[in-house]
Amino acid sequence: MSERLLDGIRVLDFTQFLAGPYCSQFLADMGAEVIKIERPVAGDDSRGNVPRLEGKSLNFNWYNRGKKSVELSMKDPDAQEIIKAMIKDADVVVESFKPGQMKKFGLDYEAVKQINPEVIYCSVSACGQTGANAWRPGFDVIAQGMSGFMDMQGDPNGDPVKSGVTIGDYVGAFNAYGAIVTALYYKKNTGEGQFIDISLLDGLISIMTPMEGAATLDLKPTRAGRHHNTLAPYGIYRSDKGDSVIIAAFSAGQWSKLCNAIGKPELLEDERFLSIGSRAANIKDLEAILQGWLSSFDTIEEAIAILDKAGVACCKIRSVNEVAHDPAMWDRGCLTEIELPPSYKEHRTYKCRGPWIQYSKTPVEMKRAADLGENNYEVLEKYGWSKEKIDEKEAEWSSMFRKQ
Repeated sequence: MSERLLDGIRVLDFTQFLAGPYCSQFLADMGAEVIKIERPVAGDDSRGNVPRLEGKSLNFNWYNRGKKSVELSMKDPDAQEIIKAMIKDADVVVESFKPGQMKKFGLDYEAVKQINPEVIYCSVSACGQTGANAWRPGFDVIAQGMSGFMDMQGDPNGDPVKSGVTIGDYVGAFNAYGAIVTALYYKKNTGEGQFIDISLLDGLISIMTPMEGAATLDLKPTRAGRHHNTLAPYGIYRSDKGDSVIIAAFSAGQWSKLCNAIGKPELLEDERFLSIGSRAANIKDLEAILQGWLSSFDTIEEAIAILDKAGVACCKIRSVNEVAHDPAMWDRGCLTEIELPPSYKEHRTYKCRGPWIQYSKTPVEMKRAADLGENNYEVLEKYGWSKEKIDEKEAEWSSMFRKQ
């Protein structure tokens, strides 16, 4: 294994659920030492998420791979003191509590930078640390609704639809990772740390392509369903048998290939379809033509084979299960197999998403997640707690948290 990009970087991780853990796990993939501070007994709430293998969450394993797990009660003064000792050695602190919660623990950025002025401190929340919505408790679905993102999903004559994946969490995690790495570069050049405020809501607004038209021109863009508002053909087309194919042939070159592939070169001279805009304006007519062509085949695969041969951008809409068993995805490496924590008895590995960024010299290394508290002795003894004190605290917290 080549030298990893973030070797020597130490991260304290106070995150739960998805957005924060997803950010810090990629720091771990790139070589950082990530110490995850978890609530005693229960740990990160996502340890209970489905799907489960041997009663334990598979998703937790993926969001928290490569990290060390330490149990500490954030309300305990002794725990707060050892956390402060750990902060002295940290390059990065990541937290995803509701705004203001870390201050109650005496571990907000203003307090932490007094301990370690060079620390990079990243807070991940639904609506950010400032502004009128900062108080609002929230998760991905709240950010989807508040950002306008949800209003763009679904049929134009139906209700808004949430994304099938927690897109706000993922965008927030990518933003947090990119911001932290950028801040590390700044720190390398200046020696200075800084505070990073990551909002799921801000992240979704940042990917809303229609926003400038709404803000500048007072347009009211909304969901377009299977098709694009301004590009055509660029969407989902169906046969009368219920099969679907995506066709993205809006450019002049692609449109020409499509017309010839379906045996209708005369469409190139049809006034309804002379430009991208006119094709979008006459989408119902275009849809009827393409549906008629698709319906002439026994299977959608036959139609796709003709379009592929002609160089038309198209694909079948695949299920998640189909993708999970696609040999091409396994050969590419974007699906892989990772070791499971020691507490698993019947399985030693699980199949999962692999690295989605390919480096030629510093490849991503995806290691297993830790069992809850697996690294208590390793980490806490380093900061002055004896094995006896760790056992004493674990027993105290176990009794306390089991009653909650």
